[in-house]
Amino acid sequence: MSTAVQYDLIVIGGGPVGLSTAFHASQRGLKTLVIEKHGYFNDLGSSAGYSRQFRLQYDQQHMSELCLASQQYWQQIQALSDEPLIGDEGSLWFGQKGVKDAREGGIDEAEKTMDALNIPYERLADATAIQSKACFEGLPKEYYGFFQSNGGTINIKQTERAFFNAGLNSGCVTYREWENVQTITSLADDIVEVTTQHSAAEDITTTCYTCKKLAITTGAYINETVRSLGVSVPIIIWQMASAYFKKVDPVATTPSWFVFQQAENESDPRTATNSLLCGFPELEWANPGYIRVATNFPDDAIIYDPNDRQLAPSKQSLAIASSWVEQFMPGLEPTPYFTTTCLIALCDSPLKKGQKKAEFFLDYMPDYIPNNKNIVTYTAGWAGKFIPILGDMICQMLENDALTEFNFSVSYSTFSIPKNHFAIAWQTANI
Repeated sequence: MSTAVQYDLIVIGGGPVGLSTAFHASQRGLKTLVIEKHGYFNDLGSSAGYSRQFRLQYDQQHMSELCLASQQYWQQIQALSDEPLIGDEGSLWFGQKGVKDAREGGIDEAEKTMDALNIPYERLADATAIQSKACFEGLPKEYYGFFQSNGGTINIKQTERAFFNAGLNSGCVTYREWENVQTITSLADDIVEVTTQHSAAEDITTTCYTCKKLAITTGAYINETVRSLGVSVPIIIWQMASAYFKKVDPVATTPSWFVFQQAENESDPRTATNSLLCGFPELEWANPGYIRVATNFPDDAIIYDPNDRQLAPSKQSLAIASSWVEQFMPGLEPTPYFTTTCLIALCDSPLKKGQKKAEFFLDYMPDYIPNNKNIVTYTAGWAGKFIPILGDMICQMLENDALTEFNFSVSYSTFSIPKNHFAIAWQTANI
């Protein structure tokens, strides 16, 4: 075993949030190591594929406040990239009245939040109004929704590269890949020890790194990462499926969109008209000539171990997306191409009475871990829109262990977002 030099900060997990954390650490002059178990820019986690949606609307006000605050962080990293990171196509939400998705919220609730924060949007009273915003035809007449012009589409891979390169150019960040974390040990003398195993063709190398602070950002792999500490995070994992559909009408276009639909009875089989779906505009950096449409539910079943995933989408998910395209998007060919899956960890913490669901987890280790506030864990949620700001939030927590809220100034407003909105109800690991 070799012993590496000590770092100010180690980041376990080299996905978008981990790379953002390393960048913000480099801005603070911290000597930082990022450890990734796969190769960088891989498609084995929640950043698989090319595109993610950016939006301001949420049913919870603090989440919309965080979206508003994130815009200036996107501008900061955009200034370091030659490629556009977010498009400005807008965000279209529509569907049946009264549908409330446990994860996305609902149309009426999101409108209330936008009203409270003075976020402008256009109400769409019926299918005709919705179809004026996108290449849909034949939607049920009673569908309604809104269009919010500040939404758009995130170039997820270019965002990762922008943060990676910014960290590299800072001279403060070292990247390691194909290193799997074996153990994490929080020592009593304010030192955290991370032991990894690197598998090469010739041999297996074990390395022990030490640091003052540790950030864990391994997404769906979180419980594999923290198991050696004797803890686990209450998450579920969805395998999400998506496909691209060829344009047969050259002017067919959409903003980013989400449709709220539900079956009359929970036992009814999923169809294109009772399922949650989302979609994206045509993108020159993501299979140009094709438009992405995706189902928004677990592809096969909820899983708890990322190693149980299937790389290919289920026939059911592809059939539902294809049926939606065939019924309502005549400008597209209903045959799925470039089919993919990605993993998304979602919060599964039991809620106290009156407490709203956590959109993502961000917390210190539990108190019984030595020097627990030297280790910050982020996981779960659809966090693509928060990539730049989350890295700063993690660094704030590591440099101020008395922090109770995040404060952001946006135009003439100041948002104070309590940290406990993202608290983890830590559990004991099954070792």
